[in-house]
Amino acid sequence: MYEDSRVGSFAAPSGLLNLGSSNGSNGNAGALSVELRRQMYSKVLTGVRYVMIDRMARPEEVLIVENDEGEIVREFIKETDTITLYKAQRECLIYLTHLDSQDMEKIMVEKLSKQMDGSEWSWNNLNKLCWAIGSISGSMGEDQERRVLVIIIKDLLSLCELKRGKDNKAVVASNIMYVVGQYPRFLKAHWKFLKTVANKLFEFMHELHEGVRDMACDTFVTIAQKCRRHFIVNQPGEDRPFVEDIIVNQSAITSDLEPQQINRFCEAVGYLISAQTNMEIQSELIQGLMGPSNEMWKQLVGRIGANQDELQNIELVKQLGNILRTNVSACSAIGKGYLNQVGYLYMDMMGMYKAVSELISQGIAQGGEL
Repeated sequence: MYEDSRVGSFAAPSGLLNLGSSNGSNGNAGALSVELRRQMYSKVLTGVRYVMIDRMARPEEVLIVENDEGEIVREFIKETDTITLYKAQRECLIYLTHLDSQDMEKIMVEKLSKQMDGSEWSWNNLNKLCWAIGSISGSMGEDQERRVLVIIIKDLLSLCELKRGKDNKAVVASNIMYVVGQYPRFLKAHWKFLKTVANKLFEFMHELHEGVRDMACDTFVTIAQKCRRHFIVNQPGEDRPFVEDIIVNQSAITSDLEPQQINRFCEAVGYLISAQTNMEIQSELIQGLMGPSNEMWKQLVGRIGANQDELQNIELVKQLGNILRTNVSACSAIGKGYLNQVGYLYMDMMGMYKAVSELISQGIAQGGEL
């Protein structure tokens, strides 16, 4: 039916250009036939939309799930069968949206309102609804997409404030992050909303649930990749580009993050910095981003310089490894503009490499090879 409606829309030329044309009549008849079929099956298709939403599979971007014991946990395993099912359902929902986007909007807003009033509230119901909402990104017109998303995001943010308990908040937060990450077209067109979303992600980076912090960092990376230019230009009413605010406040933003999560945060900011074409400004942004890491690096290298036995201090070596991984994350996102930062670390890295090699050689000489 979807293919017929597409063919019908292209095959039905304007009546003004086809007066007295039999081909025009045939085209109009074909379009009318498609419309009649659509009306005939409208109730069936509405039922299919409800079923597809209620049985939506989990996308691989979602890290917060309910386990068999009814607990909210963090999950990293990529289930191939689940992802394949999700992709098939997403394709089906996109077709269903094209056939009647107004009906899809009505169903989704109605189901979300039932989450708000508690009549259908459950982790499972909210998850499946939000996975379905995220799956149809780009299948509505821009005006309709904007209207629907504003309603959905506002309701989800309200729901996050209303719900009590770590697990409830974790579920709602993960769904907010998933939905906003799927609609870059909307975010690019609405800077204030994009900035609000970014600030909300920074709030989620302080959540008690570790999986929420992971998703916040991953969603920030996704948004940074797709909307990077909006962060590095001076937006109307702003004193400076938002990326500068992020860099200045990075210590507060990342204060509750684990080392691997800090790496993801730096990767995201790296994508923002990569959009800056002025190399002088880009260099300043890199220095600002890596300033805290460089200060810590300087202190650790100073301790090693004063006493090389510090290289056998496991905690110190872990800190050095974390700093290097942070640099790798930022460098992979920024690219060739990162050269000066690499130069800052290079001689220290070579010195440590030599010292560690000597320690290994001494260990082998004393204890033999393992």
